[in-house]
Amino acid sequence: MHKKGQYFSFDAIIATVIFIMAIVLLLSYWHSVKLFLDYQTSDVSKETMRIASLLFVPAFPEGADCSDVENLGFANTWEDKRIRNDLLECARSDSGWLNEKLGSPYNLSIRVTNVDDETWYYIGGGIPSEATEVSNLRRAATILYEDGNTSLAVFDISVYK
Repeated sequence: MHKKGQYFSFDAIIATVIFIMAIVLLLSYWHSVKLFLDYQTSDVSKETMRIASLLFVPAFPEGADCSDVENLGFANTWEDKRIRNDLLECARSDSGWLNEKLGSPYNLSIRVTNVDDETWYYIGGGIPSEATEVSNLRRAATILYEDGNTSLAVFDISVYK
């Protein structure tokens, strides 16, 4: 006695559906990882990370006034990572000074928002609508004022072409 088998049984159909779903999920994951890595290797995003890290590095020479700063950093000292308000004011008053000290080939915009009283201002102006590639990064820091007072602030750093 011979029994006939069925090629397209219910089990085979379910297995095919599961296999196709697994392939689709794998390709979707691979595509998102590839996009993320492409974004991370962009020159503009690398420059954004470099500039954002300068918030927590002291200027060279340490404790120098705006006119004497050779390499820009905004931290008070290597141990005290609070942001010096006098350097922020120099950067705010003269965006050419900021670009010169940073040595960046891209345009820069930093929005500083004081968390305590919700005030904000731009360093380097806002981002123009014709910017082709924009990379943003947000950092929170404490601003140290000349009188010794401090306030919490959020820095939205944008580098664009």
